[in-house]
Amino acid sequence: MPFFAGNDTIRELRTALSDPAVHADKIRYRQVLRRVVSLMTDGADMSPLFPDIIKASATADLVQKKLTYLYICNYAAVQQDLALLAINTLQKDCLEPNPMVRGLALRTMCSLRIPSLVEYIQLPLKKGLQDSSAYVRRNAVNGCAKMLHVAPELIQDASMIDQLYGMIRDKDPIVVVNCLQALEEILQAEGGVVVNKNIAHYLLNRVQDFSEWGQCQVLHFLLKYKPSEEEETFDIMNIVDVCLKHSNSGVIMAALKYFLFLTQDMPQIQEQVYNRAKSPLLNIITSGGPELSYVALCHIQYILATSPGLFNRDFKKFFCRYNDPLYVKTKKLEVLTEMATDGTEGDIVDELSMYCTDVSTDLATASIQAIGKIARRLPTSAAHCVGTLLKIHGLQQEHITSAVLMALKDLVLLYPDIVTKVTPLLPNCVELVQEGPAKATLVWLLGQYGQTLPNGPYILEDMIENVASEISVQVKLELLTATAKMFFIRPAECQDMLGCLLEYCIDEDSNMAVRDRALMYYRLLHTDVQQARRVILGAANRPVQIQDSDAPGHEVIDLMDLNTLVPIYGRRRWDVMVEEQKRKQEQTKLTNGTSNETHMAAEVAEAVEEDNLEETISLLSHCSLTPQEFETKWGELDCVTTVHLDYDPTQSPNGLLQKLEAAHIFTMASSPEEATQWKAFLFAVAEMKDETHVVLVELCLDRLAATMQATCKFGADHMEDAVPLISQFGRILRGTITSFS
Repeated sequence: MPFFAGNDTIRELRTALSDPAVHADKIRYRQVLRRVVSLMTDGADMSPLFPDIIKASATADLVQKKLTYLYICNYAAVQQDLALLAINTLQKDCLEPNPMVRGLALRTMCSLRIPSLVEYIQLPLKKGLQDSSAYVRRNAVNGCAKMLHVAPELIQDASMIDQLYGMIRDKDPIVVVNCLQALEEILQAEGGVVVNKNIAHYLLNRVQDFSEWGQCQVLHFLLKYKPSEEEETFDIMNIVDVCLKHSNSGVIMAALKYFLFLTQDMPQIQEQVYNRAKSPLLNIITSGGPELSYVALCHIQYILATSPGLFNRDFKKFFCRYNDPLYVKTKKLEVLTEMATDGTEGDIVDELSMYCTDVSTDLATASIQAIGKIARRLPTSAAHCVGTLLKIHGLQQEHITSAVLMALKDLVLLYPDIVTKVTPLLPNCVELVQEGPAKATLVWLLGQYGQTLPNGPYILEDMIENVASEISVQVKLELLTATAKMFFIRPAECQDMLGCLLEYCIDEDSNMAVRDRALMYYRLLHTDVQQARRVILGAANRPVQIQDSDAPGHEVIDLMDLNTLVPIYGRRRWDVMVEEQKRKQEQTKLTNGTSNETHMAAEVAEAVEEDNLEETISLLSHCSLTPQEFETKWGELDCVTTVHLDYDPTQSPNGLLQKLEAAHIFTMASSPEEATQWKAFLFAVAEMKDETHVVLVELCLDRLAATMQATCKFGADHMEDAVPLISQFGRILRGTITSFS
């Protein structure tokens, strides 16, 4: 959270920066600059020190230059006029013999991003692209990408683009990668950088010269080139094959994705690519950290959708280790479930049964669910899986029994012959199972198959007697259906308790779903008992189709999604996230006008509501301030906030000043109306809680960017007093300017 530095802090730092004794001691001077940068990083407003920092930038000390340039980059947008004073020093540094100084100066100039300074940056930028030092050329290429949003006409010039294309053959590998990245951003509207045969072969021949990050980027850009001949494809694969043996997992995944891209029209070769990449992927799982292991598991799960039997012989490498975090263990269970075959399900199920007693209830529940999924996928393994679940049920622990019941619910529908093994377990589960979904499953099993139990109706009767204390709506709904089913099979024992249940649900239960189902059953029984029997019991003979709640469904698997976030989130979820991000960006553009003030206004509003601050301010209609008093107060006031607004450049700035004066915000001085960088200084006196506070405003209109920046300084003895003042004055100023433009 940003905070305001007090006058004492600013005064102390300014005194230290101008002290000749401190200036002569290089170590002490660095410490002062580090303190300024530290406070700036923490959110304190250090902009009043801008002139002093510009003086400090004229030094031969490289560390001092780095600190001062970092400060200048941060506050140049706020102090645009004073930033012009730093250009002379930066231009001189661009001519220094030391390449570190030249590169640092060029990087700083391109980071200022002030349209009025483009003419001073153009020549050093073009010289930097031809500099003899690789470090300077790297910063120059990155500077082109930075300047794209400030001066697109300069960067998108044909000669500049041709020069960047030519620098792809630079001898420094980092410059090459930077050029590819810069061209991709500059030519985004045209589809990005174009990679032809010559560029592709050049990059492939130098692939070993790039760093790990560089290799990942180069392999990504090579996806833009598709070989026309099969022989060329095999030559490329031979060159890139070494990347599959790399120690970096990112390079391995980028190489795998490139191999799959090259072989997407050659299924047999693609299968060999899978086998070639199997060992590197398994190494990431076994020797990488938990985060890398999880990402590799997600990619393996994605690959299994197109090559199911790829890891059949290596299934034991997916068994959980004792030191694996829970999220890795859970992902391994998902992979093992999809990997199980008729030949491996025995070992996998036995391994999963060992996890059922884990101290983590989440892992135990997931293991039981995995056994149930294997039984559903592989009918030949159903007997073994059901036997394992029945053994696990004997542990008599609530979370285990609940998970076993929910797994058996699906299996009894698919394999009716196991009903005789399941129903004897139900009476022992009544006291143990208490949570909603598991208890609802138990009631469903009793209603569907409990008629074979001698005490089946009486188990339901005990639940009916306690239905008033039941919280779960799902349990109540299942209890209604189970009791109705039991009534048609054993009516003598169930008639009274069904009547009691219907009466309670209709007259006393507050949930509409429960009440509606009870009314439906009551009216069916009252109208035609035989018709009610066909409706309530008829579902038992319908064909069964079970869809896993977490199954991906019929998602289209695109292998080009490898080495992205899609295998981790899933295609559907990722598409939703992308759309949500686009929607937020559009909303941000529409509501752009309070970049810094937005967060402050929200925090101020919360503080006002929490503290019940109902103070309102009124701007005095008659007040005066001399230019000397304005200048003095501008340097003294330290409560500062900045408001950024969209502004129609066709509107007259003088008309805006008249509108503000009608709102009791008076003009001290202003630029000529036709000025490109129009600026005005205004003041107002706000009355709040029987006290008056001076408010000073600096308006800066950028006609090229169609934006207006308002820097406001407030006179308040305490920050608590400034909170409502900042909020309400900002609202008045923003509303007046917005309504005018």
